[in-house]
Amino acid sequence: MDRHLDQPSATDQASATTPQKSVPKRRRVSIFAIFFRIVLAIAILGGAGFFAFQMVSSRPEPPERQARERTFTVRTVEVTAQTAQPHLTYFGEIVAAGALDVRAQVAGEIVEIHPDLAVGNAIAKGDLIARIDDFTYRGALTEAKASLAEAELAATEARERLQLEQDNLSFAREQLELSKTDLERAKTLLQSGALTQKNVDDRELLVSQRAQALKQREANIAIQQAQLDRQLASIDRFEWQVERAERNLANTEIRAPFDAVVNTDSIALGKIVNANEVLVGLYRQDQLDVRFTMSDRQYGQIFADGLVGRPIEVIWEVEPQNLTATGAISRAGAQIDAAKGGVEVYARLDDAQAATFRPGTFVKILVPGRAYESVIRLPETAIYDNRLIYTIEDGRMVPHDAEIVARDGAQLLVRSDVVDGANVITTRLAQAGEGLAVTVEGEAPPIPRRGNGEGNRGERGAPPQAEEAASSEGDGA
Repeated sequence: MDRHLDQPSATDQASATTPQKSVPKRRRVSIFAIFFRIVLAIAILGGAGFFAFQMVSSRPEPPERQARERTFTVRTVEVTAQTAQPHLTYFGEIVAAGALDVRAQVAGEIVEIHPDLAVGNAIAKGDLIARIDDFTYRGALTEAKASLAEAELAATEARERLQLEQDNLSFAREQLELSKTDLERAKTLLQSGALTQKNVDDRELLVSQRAQALKQREANIAIQQAQLDRQLASIDRFEWQVERAERNLANTEIRAPFDAVVNTDSIALGKIVNANEVLVGLYRQDQLDVRFTMSDRQYGQIFADGLVGRPIEVIWEVEPQNLTATGAISRAGAQIDAAKGGVEVYARLDDAQAATFRPGTFVKILVPGRAYESVIRLPETAIYDNRLIYTIEDGRMVPHDAEIVARDGAQLLVRSDVVDGANVITTRLAQAGEGLAVTVEGEAPPIPRRGNGEGNRGERGAPPQAEEAASSEGDGA
């Protein structure tokens, strides 16, 4: 047994062959050292707490200050109920109502033009715009007049021949009647034996010849009448040719049909123009419209109150001074423009002021809207939550219900129960509320009345915002 214990095992031999790692020795801390450290930390904390308590206890009490209520300075406006008609603002474009493209009615060479013909210049009614060479058209008029004269002479001849045939027809009828009478007499004498049968036959032949001559005269009259009608028809045709030649000759002079401004110009001396070719573009100075779009809602309101004839004011914003003009709504568009979301409306500018504008000008339009009764005008800053306004009573804000009925530029038309002459606060306050102490700008602040045990509140009681502001102000002091 001892032998077995003395002999090393295989595991011990393997561990002996491998190098052993050095293990650091742990430092032993005694329980006494730990206890000492804890006691020392407690003693330090206790001493610091006791020192702080002594410092706070020995601090002198600060003088007590009474909190003051904060007063806000505001601006007010005196209001009076009235009947107001707000102006609706639109933006639109000046358009020419009487635009015209002047075209050449005949072809030819331009031999004369107006000396002041240029885009933007004004031309008076009747002024010569251009003249086309009239040589060909004067010759055509001469030929037409000559043809008309020849037709009139031929008609005169046909009329005389017709009259002659009518006279011959009357003579032939008389001759026929005489022959018939003579034939009847001859037959009577034949029965008495005074004449022979040959005499009667000769008279019958004469009656037949004269009846034939009468028929020939009647046929000649029909022929002469037809020739006369033909000549009269020729006269009508030649008269039209003369009228056309005169018109063509007159159309060689192109004149302004009205007082106008030249919009486009495409003519020059020596240019060969064709019939129906555009020479210049004109628009009437006294017929300018302004075109703008109304929303469906606004169109319906104004239409119910009368759209056509409603006066407008047009403003062209230019430097150094805006140009203005007046007019009246003349018509509305035929259908609603889906792209613009409204109805196109046209208004005609007054003649005396239209000359200062030009087509294509972008302008502002003021249109009077519906009339509202018993409303007050207020700036937007006077309205809180779109339903409240505030007046001042005893130096404090008093709320009133308000209804916005319309907008007029930067102002609102409001219905409320405030009395006429009341001062409505227009200054915007974030702390606005019932009972908030305020003073009007430029006036001495009122001394708020205080009640027993109410601190800095007045009879009505200051709003929480005022107390918080006063408290923060006192703490800061």
